[in-house]
Amino acid sequence: MRLVKKILNLTPFIGLFCFIAPLKAQINSPFSRYGVGNEVYNSQNAANQGMGGLTAAYTPNMNGAFGQSINFNNPASYGGIYMTTFDIGMNLTNSILKRTTPAGKEKSTYLVPNYIVVGVPISKAKKIGFAFGLRPLTQINYSVNDFYYDPKIGDSIYTNYKGEGGINQVFLGLGKSWKNLSIGMNTGYNLGRKKIDVVKAILYNSDSTYFYQSLSSTNTSFGGAFLNLGIQGELPLSSSTNALTKDKTEYTLSYGGNYNFNQRLNGKQDITRSSGTFTTEQELAIDTARFVKDSVGKVILPSAITAGIALHKKITTVRGTYDQWVIGIELNLSNWKNGYTFYGATDQVRNANMFRAGAQLCPNPFAFESYWSTVTYRLGLFSGNDYINLNNNGLKVNGLTMGVGLPVRKYRSYDYQFTLLNLALQMGRRAGGASKYRENFVQFTVGYSLSDIWFNKRKYD
Repeated sequence: MRLVKKILNLTPFIGLFCFIAPLKAQINSPFSRYGVGNEVYNSQNAANQGMGGLTAAYTPNMNGAFGQSINFNNPASYGGIYMTTFDIGMNLTNSILKRTTPAGKEKSTYLVPNYIVVGVPISKAKKIGFAFGLRPLTQINYSVNDFYYDPKIGDSIYTNYKGEGGINQVFLGLGKSWKNLSIGMNTGYNLGRKKIDVVKAILYNSDSTYFYQSLSSTNTSFGGAFLNLGIQGELPLSSSTNALTKDKTEYTLSYGGNYNFNQRLNGKQDITRSSGTFTTEQELAIDTARFVKDSVGKVILPSAITAGIALHKKITTVRGTYDQWVIGIELNLSNWKNGYTFYGATDQVRNANMFRAGAQLCPNPFAFESYWSTVTYRLGLFSGNDYINLNNNGLKVNGLTMGVGLPVRKYRSYDYQFTLLNLALQMGRRAGGASKYRENFVQFTVGYSLSDIWFNKRKYD
């Protein structure tokens, strides 16, 4: 099959990019120091990102008539997978970190993979499907310099705070659908790393005394299994049939939710306390006061719950069925304050919440004479509290989104291969009420989806 050949041809380049891109990503956000790092902005499929991150009640029927994207945030949607689909997304993010006291700003631009996922219908008759893939959950990357004059020693002290790491997730999910109800589950492995380095140096030595620099380094690797359960359903509201064209119009209310269980991840930690010379060119330890290798411990991540509803208009014609428009809302809650510990220690975190609202419109995917009528248009917004609670001031996150779903291949009645290009743009800000830091971000996401219908029985020999 041509789809298989395309995937096989793309795989080496995708794999190479996934290894190289994170190494080049200079997020440079001091907020990522806390907890397990910055959560990826709206870590969803590109189609969902264009709707403010709406996923709980986003059913497979809302993808459009030709081609689809995989809603891996709610595994209940897997039962509605009707084509084998290879889906990949990339994020290009530009952020500006502003500081009020003293005034200053730092810019960063980075390109990282957002997700790689494959969805397969096991049985279309029984509406059973599964999906598997890889995606990043959090990111840690910062380098902050601080200068402080210590009157006790009569000298200035330079401190460099540096961190790197994050969490990546490998997942496998299964979903089953009935007429108006779907359930599903995701499981897999979360693999994380958090390395924190602090280097101190005395800048000026008026008495010509030489002091070595000091290094405090803590490098933790951790990982463990996770479990996510999802549910979706539809409640028909009203329907009507055009007496002339026989087109049927239905208004339906979709609902959905998913629950992430808390996770106990096993960790190994290396601790180093040394003096010597530590620069970007070399790290030379002269004296090591403390060294601990492979200290075992637990990293506990909290549970989270998402629930939402969506109203959509479904039209059935002689050519097929499609959702003309969708409007939805959802709420995300996670218990970081009481549910998170890192090697038994708490951090500056709080319970997080996020409200999302989104809408999409596809005028008519069967109007082949007008390409722009087959395009799906999306708008959305999100607003809530980040789980990072910097200096007990909290961080508020607000953003607007927009996106389009562009059919790439022209429909042909004899061909069941489809290609979709989903584009999403997110613009927002993260800041605290009394915090001196403000982070503005613009994120552009490209989602590329290849779909094909497999395992059809031959009608003719």
